[in-house]
Amino acid sequence: MLAAGAEDAQVDAAFATFTPDVLWRKADRVCAIQVSSAPPELARARHLTAGLRTSGCSEVLWICPQGLWTSQLPALAVDDFAAADCEYELVGGLLTTGPGGRVIPAESSYELRQFITEWVAGESAYGFRDEYTGGWATVTDWERHTRTQAAVIARQRQELMNQRTALALARKATRDKAKQLLKLTHRLERAEVESEQQADDLAQLRRRIADHDRLDATLRLTVAGQKAALLHWQLISWFALMVIVTCLVAGFVLR
Repeated sequence: MLAAGAEDAQVDAAFATFTPDVLWRKADRVCAIQVSSAPPELARARHLTAGLRTSGCSEVLWICPQGLWTSQLPALAVDDFAAADCEYELVGGLLTTGPGGRVIPAESSYELRQFITEWVAGESAYGFRDEYTGGWATVTDWERHTRTQAAVIARQRQELMNQRTALALARKATRDKAKQLLKLTHRLERAEVESEQQADDLAQLRRRIADHDRLDATLRLTVAGQKAALLHWQLISWFALMVIVTCLVAGFVLR
């Protein structure tokens, strides 16, 4: 740590109520390193990390074996804790810029010594890839990642604004159609009322026509009866006239 540029580095130094494996300082930075040759217990490791940061530790680095926990902690995974000449190789926890500008897990190994040098110099830092996972990357890679994320957020914000505008237009169109439907419903109701009124008027007119038809039939029967009676009276009159004429002729003959 001192060779990498740290102003002070201590092993098992007391810090607040904690005793990190390595504690180093540089300017206003106070950083801790926790070494675990066995898979760390996530709950305990998170609690210790949070406690160190709350107590004033700027950064906490876990050095542990490779595993799922590597992305859940500010951790780096080494391939061998008994490496010859202390040439430790990092095989997990490092991120690099991938397609599209976002950081992705680095596929190649990296020397722990080189990472320590970059970390002390402030060239590497820990960050989150998403809501749950993170890793260590150079400040330059994090800047690219941040710009990419900012561009994605700006694009999503614009898409959201466009969707809101489209939703507002759709709601307005829906309201307009609802108003038109309400007007058409009122017109239909009025048309139904008018149709019912016209049906009532037509039924009443048909009843009147039927009454007139019955009256006409009655009058026709009456006229026919009167014609028959008139014909009978005419026959009777002619018969009486013939009797009178006969009587007069007979009287002239007898004289």
